[in-house]
Amino acid sequence: MEIRLDNVSKSHDRPVLKELNYRFESGMLYVIKGVSGCGKSTLLNIIGGVEKEYEGSVIYEPQKLRSAYIFQRSLLLSTLTVKENLQLIRGDIRAVEAQAEILGINKLLEKLPGTISGGERQRAAIERALLREPQLLLTDEPTASLDDENSQKIAEIIAGLKGPDRILIVATHEGYFDAYADEIIELDYGVIKTDNKSPSSGCLQQIPLPDSAEGSGSATGSGSAAGGRLGGLTYVLKRQPGLLKPVKLLLTAIFFLIILLGSALQKNVTAEAIRLYKKDKPVDLIRLYGDAVKGLDEETKRFLTFYDYYYAEDGDVTAYYLLPKEYSVLGVPGAIAYGRFPEKETEVLVDSALAEALSNDREHPEQCLNHFFSFCGLDLTVSGIVSNEGFRGDFRRDWYYAYGKDDKPLSAENQYLFLSYSLLQTVGTKKESNLNVIMASCPGIWEDEALQDHLKYNENDSLNDYLQHIRQLRAQTEYYIHVAFIVLLALFAIACLYTVSVIRLELFYRRQELGYLQIFGLSKGRIRRLILLEYVVKLAASLLLALLVYVLLAGIYALIFHGSFPLPDVAQAGSMIAVLAFMYLAAVWLTAAVFLRRSIVQLIT
Repeated sequence: MEIRLDNVSKSHDRPVLKELNYRFESGMLYVIKGVSGCGKSTLLNIIGGVEKEYEGSVIYEPQKLRSAYIFQRSLLLSTLTVKENLQLIRGDIRAVEAQAEILGINKLLEKLPGTISGGERQRAAIERALLREPQLLLTDEPTASLDDENSQKIAEIIAGLKGPDRILIVATHEGYFDAYADEIIELDYGVIKTDNKSPSSGCLQQIPLPDSAEGSGSATGSGSAAGGRLGGLTYVLKRQPGLLKPVKLLLTAIFFLIILLGSALQKNVTAEAIRLYKKDKPVDLIRLYGDAVKGLDEETKRFLTFYDYYYAEDGDVTAYYLLPKEYSVLGVPGAIAYGRFPEKETEVLVDSALAEALSNDREHPEQCLNHFFSFCGLDLTVSGIVSNEGFRGDFRRDWYYAYGKDDKPLSAENQYLFLSYSLLQTVGTKKESNLNVIMASCPGIWEDEALQDHLKYNENDSLNDYLQHIRQLRAQTEYYIHVAFIVLLALFAIACLYTVSVIRLELFYRRQELGYLQIFGLSKGRIRRLILLEYVVKLAASLLLALLVYVLLAGIYALIFHGSFPLPDVAQAGSMIAVLAFMYLAAVWLTAAVFLRRSIVQLIT
C-alpha cells in the first residue's frame, strides 16, 4: 500500500506547493515539518483527497484508501455528548465503548465536549478517526493547542497508531513526533528541502482496534449493535436546540391554520347554517309538486308527512292550519306579537283583528290572552297574537304559508285564527290549491342530498327556501375558499423563496461544520438528509402548533355558539398541507444540494 506524489503543484495568489515528488508507504510514520504557511495543510488536503484542484497527480495503491483526519482542534460538536459525536461517525456502540476504554476516555462518553479538557477532547478526536478504520491517517498540528504534558501524551498515542496496514502522516511545526518518525520531511514554502530517514525508537505500544470493530469491512458500519448510529432526530434536536421555538414556527403554522380553518368552514358551513336555522325556522318543511308526489315509491313516502290545505269558518272568523312549532313559520321569532306559541292542541294563535274583537279593547288586544272562546263547537284558548308586522314580513310571503284566497297572503284586516292541523282536520274542509303543491315534513332532509334530488320536480325546483339559501351559501363558500387556497399557494411560494435565502444564510454560517463532517466520513447525501430532517421537524412542529390553535379556536366556537366541534375535511386539508410541505421541503432539498456542491476546501476555509 503506497501513495505517490508526481509533480504536485498548488497555487493560490502565490505558489504554495512546487512540483513535489514523494512516496509514502504503509507501516511508516511520516512527519512533515515546517513553519506556519509553508504548505503543510495544503499538502495533507491533497493527499487526503480534500483538495481537488492542483497540478500533477496523486497515485494510490490500492486506488481507494479509507482516510481519517485529526486536527489541531477536536472539532467535536458542542451540543452532542462525546458518545453522540462518535456515534454520528459509526453506529457500533460496542466498538465506540471498547475504543474509548483503550484510549482512557470511557468515563467521558456521556459528557459534553465543553466540560472536558483539551487533551481529553483530542483523545476523543483520535477515537473518531480510528472508528473509520483508516488506511490513511492524516494529522494536522494535533498538539498545537495543548500544553507540553498533553502534547507529549497525544504524540505518543498518535505514534502508537502506526501499523503495517496504515500510512500515518503528521504535519507539525513542533518536535514532539521527531523521536517516533520513520521519515521527517522538511517543507520550505512548497519545496521539500530535506528528507531525513530516521528509524523510529520502536518502543511504542501499538494501539489496537477493539475486537468488535475488527473485520467489519466498512469504515462507517451499519451499526446493528445495541445503541446503533446516532439517530438523525437526536442529532437535529441537540444540534439545533432552538429549532422548535414558536417564533420560528409561526409563519408556517399560520399557513397550516388557514388551511384547517378554510377546510372546516367549507365542510361545516351547511351543517352549521342548518343548525342555526333549526333553532327558530321550519327547516324540515318542504313543498312538493303533486305530479312529483305521484311518482314517489312507498319507501320514500315513509320519510314524509303530508299536510293538506284545511280551513274552517265560523261566522266572521276563519281558521287555518297550524303545524307543530318545528314546522311552522309562526314559531319564528317576531311572528308572535304577544303571548307564546301554542303548547296544547286546544290553544290557538289569533290575528290582531280577532284579538281586538275578543278583548273589546283596541288599545290593549293582549287582554284576550288565555281567553276562552268557542269555534265550530271547539273550546279554545288564546295563547298568542300574531304580529301585524309579521304579516307584512318576508316570512309571510313564503308561498307555502299563503293561507288566503287564491293562495295569497292573509290580510291583517280580517279575523283569523290558527288551529292545530290535527284538530282542524276534524272540523275543517280541505281546500284545493291552484298551485298543484303539497306541503310535507321530512326530518333530516337537509343532511340527505340524495333524497333532496329524488324529491325535486326538476333541477330548478327548490324544496325549501332555506335550503336554497344554504346551497347558495355553500356554493359561494366553496368558491371563495378555493380562491383563498389558490392565493395561499401563491403566498406560500413567495414564502418559500424567502425560506431559500434564510436556508442559504444558515448553511453559510454552518459551512465549516458541514465540510468537516464530510472529512470525518459523513457523505453529502447523509448531510443533505440531516439538513432536510431539520425542516421536516420544523414543519411537523408547525403543524402541531396549528392543530393546537385550531382545537382552541374550535373549542371556543363550540362553547360560544353551543355547536358541535367543527372538523376540517381531512382529505382536502391533508392534500393542501401535503402540497405546501412538498414545496417547502423541495426548496430545502434543492438549496442544500446546491450549497453542498461546493468543495470541502471551500466549506472549511
